[in-house]
Amino acid sequence: MTPVSTTSPSATFDLWQHFRLLAMRTIYFGSGLVIAGTSIYSALEGSYAAAAALFCVAIGFILIGYLYRNELAPQWINFLVICCLGTLVSVSMKSAGIMGVYWMYPILAMVFFMFDKTIFVLVIMLIYALFAAVIYQVLPFDYAWRVAVSMLVLIGVGAAFLIMMSSMQRKLFTAAATDSLTGCIKREYLSDMVMQAIQKSERAKKPVSLLQIDMDSFQSVNDRYGYLFGDKVLEEAARRIRNAAREHDSVIRSSGAEFVVIMPNTARKAAADVATDILDRIRHDPFTVKSLTVTVTASGGLAELKAGQQWGEWMEAADSALYQAKSQGRNRLKVAQ
Repeated sequence: MTPVSTTSPSATFDLWQHFRLLAMRTIYFGSGLVIAGTSIYSALEGSYAAAAALFCVAIGFILIGYLYRNELAPQWINFLVICCLGTLVSVSMKSAGIMGVYWMYPILAMVFFMFDKTIFVLVIMLIYALFAAVIYQVLPFDYAWRVAVSMLVLIGVGAAFLIMMSSMQRKLFTAAATDSLTGCIKREYLSDMVMQAIQKSERAKKPVSLLQIDMDSFQSVNDRYGYLFGDKVLEEAARRIRNAAREHDSVIRSSGAEFVVIMPNTARKAAADVATDILDRIRHDPFTVKSLTVTVTASGGLAELKAGQQWGEWMEAADSALYQAKSQGRNRLKVAQ
C-alpha cells in the first residue's frame, strides 16, 4: 500500500499549482500590457476601430488578472482567453505573414499553465490545429511545414516538463507528509484527510469507515526494553498495518503508538474484517529485535460515517469505541453502532 495514496488539496504541498498561479498572473497582466501597447500602435497608425477592440481586450485581461490574483481562474475563462489570443495571432499571421508566426509560440506555452491535465491535451491540439491551418494558408509550404514541426517540438518539450513537475511534486509531498519512523502519513494531515474522506463519501454516496488503533500498554515495552527497542517494534507494527490495509486505504500515525486507518467505499462489516486482520497481524506474530522477542497486542475502535455526521463527531465515535475496547480488557475490536 502506498502510504500517501489519499491526499487533501489543503494538505498537499502543491508546488505545481502554486507555480501555475504565479504564471497565470504574469500571463494575464503581461498579455494585457502587450495588447494595450499594440492598441496604441494601431491608433497611431490610424486604425482606430482595431485600436479600440484591442484596448478592450487588454482591459479584460488585466481585470481577469486582478480578480484571480490569489486563485486559479475557472477553466472556461481560460478557454475564452486562449481563444481570444488565438484569434488575435491568426489575424496577425494573415496580415503580417511570417512576422505574425512568432506570436504562436508564447500562446502555445501559455496553454501548459492555463489548463488542468484533464482537458490540456484537447485544448493544445485544438490550438495546434488552428495555427497549422492558418500557417498553411499564409506561408509557402517550405516554411509552413517547418513551423508546424517546431510547434510539435514545443508541445513535446512542454509535456515532458509537466511530467517532471508532477513527479517532483509527488516526491516532495511524500517526503514532507511521511512519518520518518513508521512510513505512515503524519498526524498534521489527519483532519484534512478525514474531511476530504467525508466530502468524497457524500459526493459519491458511498460508505466510508474510520479505524483507530492503539498499541496496548506500549509504554511498558519502552520502559522494559528501552525506547530504541520500542521504536523498532512500532516501525514493524506500522508495516503490518500498512500491509493489511487495502490499496486505497490511508494509514496515519495519529500519536506515539496510535494509528488511524481511513477506508473509503467500505461499510462497517467489510471494515470490521479489515480491522480484525490488522489486529491479528499485530498480536499473532511476536516482534523480534536482535535477540529480544516480545508479543504486543493492539485495540481498535471502528466507526462508519453516518449521514450528516461532522468529522469531529465521526472521529469521536471511533474514539469512544476504542475506549470501550480498552476498558473491556484490551486486545479487541469494538464497532460503534
